[in-house]
Amino acid sequence: MIATLVLISMLLFNGTTEKPMKIDFGNGPDKSQEWVLLSDNVMGGVTKSNLTYTTNSVVLTGEISFRNFGGFSSTRTRFHAFDLSAFKGVKIRFKSVNQKFAFTLEDSRNWMQPNYKCAFASTKPDTWEEVILYFANFKQYVIGRSTGGGMDSGILKDVVRLGIMTDEKKEGPFSIEIDYVEFIN
Repeated sequence: MIATLVLISMLLFNGTTEKPMKIDFGNGPDKSQEWVLLSDNVMGGVTKSNLTYTTNSVVLTGEISFRNFGGFSSTRTRFHAFDLSAFKGVKIRFKSVNQKFAFTLEDSRNWMQPNYKCAFASTKPDTWEEVILYFANFKQYVIGRSTGGGMDSGILKDVVRLGIMTDEKKEGPFSIEIDYVEFIN
């Protein structure tokens, strides 16, 4: 818990730093367990999802279902104030199977307001990979639909939640294991 609070404090006051900021997942004493499960069940969907922490990672698994207008699963931070304005993007070390995923940024607690995301996919299923997503490539979405707009870099100062979600409208099993998320210059 103390490590999580230190990490959040570092993210809150990073506006002038040149140093990358890293969220290192796992169940060790200096690892983050701050992220929670959020799936289409909040809207009546029936996707099955599970979020577990290993020694050095967080694992999101499940089975996407379109029944009851479902179709997504995610892991997200609780609401906090994140100032990401000093960074140009995010690097993610992950391995995944059967789905494309997206990194998400929200600047409002209101789920009907726009959020921003950038998709990524495994090139070698179930193999550790790193991907860099630049904030200039994030797109705007409202309730899962693209608005066609991009992300104004001004929102980076006022992000309230981070997330990783399934990003492919495809029923069936999925898995993503995330070692770390690192904000980069």
